[in-house]
Amino acid sequence: MANNALEYIAKYKFIYLLVALLLFLLIHPIFEHLVFARILLQILDSAILVTAIYAVSQNRKLLIFGILLLLPAMIGSWSLYVIEIPALELMARSFSALFFGFAATVMMLNVFSEEEVTVDTISGAICVYLMMGLTWAFIYSVIEFLAPGSFTINKVPLSLGGDRYYEIPLFLYYSFVTLTTLGYGDITPLTPPARAFSYVEAIIGQIFVAVLIARLVGLHIARSTSKDSDRSIG
Repeated sequence: MANNALEYIAKYKFIYLLVALLLFLLIHPIFEHLVFARILLQILDSAILVTAIYAVSQNRKLLIFGILLLLPAMIGSWSLYVIEIPALELMARSFSALFFGFAATVMMLNVFSEEEVTVDTISGAICVYLMMGLTWAFIYSVIEFLAPGSFTINKVPLSLGGDRYYEIPLFLYYSFVTLTTLGYGDITPLTPPARAFSYVEAIIGQIFVAVLIARLVGLHIARSTSKDSDRSIG
């Protein structure tokens, strides 16, 4: 019974991660201003990190490397509830960016190596896209942390907002607006690093969607052709 449950979870691992990611992205902006909800959001964020680790756990070396990136991110994030040290905040943001980037890359290679289009494969592709957005959100937060005033919101420097906690939701919003090339213009990058990472994210987002669609359509056509060949032979 236990083995069957583990096999079922392994078969649909990307679906669980997708659900966690969507919950996080939907709930985060709604409850971002409620102090008591921060811990709940942090728990959900930790759940995403752990689920992402499981999604890349097929390779032992990759799993170990992922854990080495995961631990500083989680330790730094949770430690800030006890003591606010700038170095811990920088560590949490930096390693979160590294971890999400690493997990997105591993999952992308996994998805593109699949020989059959399944619900879990499509869920994995969506997870990669969402985690790309998370990766860049934390990259932007690191840039703003190291060089306050790199971004403005409605022409006011983001660093004047006070509580740094609220920067992450803003950068999540900015990252996905950039990734999807919507470009509302309310948040503006000012420094060269901020601008460079912004246009690189926009370019990568478009390339990923184009390559993904081509790959999935190719797999579907190949699968259909294979089935037709088997029928004709039979």
